[in-house]
Amino acid sequence: MKCLSLPINFLLVNTVLSLPVYPHDEENEITRSDFYYAQKYIKQFFTLEDSSESFIQSEGSLPNKIKEVQEFYGLRVTGKLDLATIELMTEPRCGVPDLASYSLYPGKPRWNKAFVTYSVVNYIPQLSFFEIEYAIWRAVNIWQKVIPLNLVRVFNTEADIMISFETRVHGDNFPFDGRGGTLAHAFSPGKGIGGDIHFDREENWTWRRNGVNLFHVATHELGHALGLAHSRYRSAVMYPTYYKRTSNKLSLSFDDIRAINDLYGTIQVFHQESAQPQMQDRRDPSISFDAVTKAYGIIFLFKNGSLWHKDLYTADVKVSSIQDTWLDLPSNIDAACEIPGEDIIYFFKGSKFWTYTHNKLSHKSPQSIYLFGLPPYVKQIDAALFIQQAKKIFFFVGKMYWSYNTRIKTVDQGYPKWISSRWSGVNDKIDAALQNDGLVYFFSGPQVYEYNFWRKETLHTLNSNQWLGCQHLNYDP
Repeated sequence: MKCLSLPINFLLVNTVLSLPVYPHDEENEITRSDFYYAQKYIKQFFTLEDSSESFIQSEGSLPNKIKEVQEFYGLRVTGKLDLATIELMTEPRCGVPDLASYSLYPGKPRWNKAFVTYSVVNYIPQLSFFEIEYAIWRAVNIWQKVIPLNLVRVFNTEADIMISFETRVHGDNFPFDGRGGTLAHAFSPGKGIGGDIHFDREENWTWRRNGVNLFHVATHELGHALGLAHSRYRSAVMYPTYYKRTSNKLSLSFDDIRAINDLYGTIQVFHQESAQPQMQDRRDPSISFDAVTKAYGIIFLFKNGSLWHKDLYTADVKVSSIQDTWLDLPSNIDAACEIPGEDIIYFFKGSKFWTYTHNKLSHKSPQSIYLFGLPPYVKQIDAALFIQQAKKIFFFVGKMYWSYNTRIKTVDQGYPKWISSRWSGVNDKIDAALQNDGLVYFFSGPQVYEYNFWRKETLHTLNSNQWLGCQHLNYDP
C-alpha cells in the first residue's frame, strides 16, 4: 500500500445543515449548536489528536483553543466564542490544521531534484481542454518564477504531480462530497501519491469570477504539492480559506515567496531592465554560448559554468549554475542535445559524454564519445544537433561534421563532410545548435543562423542575445 502524505482539503461548509441561524433580535447570541460546531472545527484544524469522541467534552475546555483560533486569524483574543469567531469558522477553507503562522509539513518534505514533472490526467465538460491546461499552466508559472526548480509538463507518462478530476470515493481515503463541499486536495512531496492533486469533478469549475476558479484553487494546491502549509495572512495564496476574488489575476504575497524560498532557495530572474552582474550582460551584442539544447519545453543556454533557462511561454529568463540543474555534470560543457521521443539528453565535454534519461543520470556515465563511431583524432565536439524527422544526430567538429543514425546506432557512410557542403549560408565555425518549431538554429559567436533543414537554406541571421529576450539587433541576409 502506498504511504499517503498529509492531505490538503478545501472545505466549503454546508450552510444549510451546519451553520447556526441567528434571529434578527438575537444575532449576537451564541447557541449550543455553535459550541458543537466550534468543537468540531477546533478538533479538525487546531489539534492533531486522534478522532476519539472524548477530545472536547464541555464548553469549559474551549477557551485556550479558541484563543489559538483568534490569534491565528488576527481576531480579538478573548478565549470566548463570539460571533466574529463563529463567522470565521464557517468560511470556506482548506482542511490542513492551522497550528503555525506558516508551517511546513513535518520534516519539511520537498522535491530533491532539479526537474519536477506534472501531468493532467483527465478533463471535465465544464471547461475546454485549453481552459484547463491554461489554468494549470498559469498556476505552475506562479511558483516557477520564484524557485530554482523546473516544473515540466509531460504527456502519457507517470509524473511526480498527477493532476486529476475525481468524484466521491476515488481511492485515496479522502472522498469528495459533491458540489458545495470539498473542492480539492493535494499531497505533500513524496513517492506514490505524494505531490498529487485531486479536484472534485462535481464542482462548478470556471476560469472566471462565477463558480469556483480553477486557476486560483490550482495555485493554492500546487503550493501544497511543493511542500507548503498555510499562511495566516489573508493576502497570501496559501491562506487557509478559499474566497472569490474580484479579478482573475493572482500573485504571490511576500509571505508566500518567503516560505517557498525557505524551502527551495532563491533564483535570479531577469527582466528587461536587469542584468546578472556576475555574467556577461545579456544585452551585450557580442554574447555567445558554449552549448544550447531544448529540454522539457525549456531552452537551456550554457556559458562557461552558468546556465540560462529560457521558458518558451514566458518573457522571463532564469540563470543558475550548471550543477544547480544537473548536479553530476562538469562545471562547463562543450555541447548538448535532446532526443525528445526517448526523453534523453546528451551532454558532451572533451572526449566524454553524460546521458540523462527521464532526468536521471545513466549509471554508465560518463562514457567515451567514440561509442558514437567518431574517429580517435576527434578530441571534443563543438556542437551536437538532433533532427527529429531524420532521427539523426549531427556532430560538428571544426569545419567538419558527422551524421549519426540513431535507429541503427552508427555513423552514416561518407562522413565526415565539410559544413559548407550541406549547410548553405551558415558560418562553418559552429558553437551550438538546436531544432525548435521545425527550424534549425546554429549559434556561431554572437550570431544565430535560422536554417530550414529540408529546403537547405538560411532564412535569417539573428543576434544570440535575442534568445535571452533582447528583441533588437536582427540581421537578414
